[in-house]
Amino acid sequence: MSRLRAVAVTGVVLAGGAVLFLAGCGALDGVTISTGGGQQATTQLATTHGSHAEPSATESAQTAEAGAGYNDADVMFLQMMVARQIETAKLTARAGDGELSKQAGALVDAIAVTEDDERAEMSGWLKAWGEDEQPADDADLHAEHGGVSTLTAADLEGLASAPETQFQTQYLNLLIAQQSNAVEIAEYVAEKGRNKGVLELAERIDTSRSAQVQQMLKLIAENPAG
Repeated sequence: MSRLRAVAVTGVVLAGGAVLFLAGCGALDGVTISTGGGQQATTQLATTHGSHAEPSATESAQTAEAGAGYNDADVMFLQMMVARQIETAKLTARAGDGELSKQAGALVDAIAVTEDDERAEMSGWLKAWGEDEQPADDADLHAEHGGVSTLTAADLEGLASAPETQFQTQYLNLLIAQQSNAVEIAEYVAEKGRNKGVLELAERIDTSRSAQVQQMLKLIAENPAG
């Protein structure tokens, strides 16, 4: 199912499909995020993200606690988020196909590293619970959860053929769709989920992806396609 292809916030409209309104908030690991109020928030990228270090005793305990009770919504969230992050990884891998600004490139790098770690964590939970990593193929089953935004061949071909002056805008437009979809899925499990670890992860994803969307909209507004 192909989901969001546009976002409109405070007068910035990206053409291509449905429109999602997101409030500015939060900070992205390792990247300065501009908020709606003109303030900036910065957090340092966790050392375990950069080095993929072995989990600490505290992290191991948290992982064990994550399996201390869960429901179908928790499983659906993990399956859909893993599937969505696989789609996003296809896009972050194409960042070198064209010219991105230094700030946009840093943002994409941070997304790639963070989501690699998250995906490993979520896959580990599903395995520990004895649940399939892949969600069911029934699209109707996932409609209530926001669906999984998928990249099409046309999306990727469009990037490959984009003029240099338009590459960043087209690229960020696709990435906005991916991260907006993550917000939808996270907001669903926040209402329906049970597992403490899942709910904490969903809250972090909601905050960080909303911030990423705001930052990308700002980059597009500052550097419109030529």
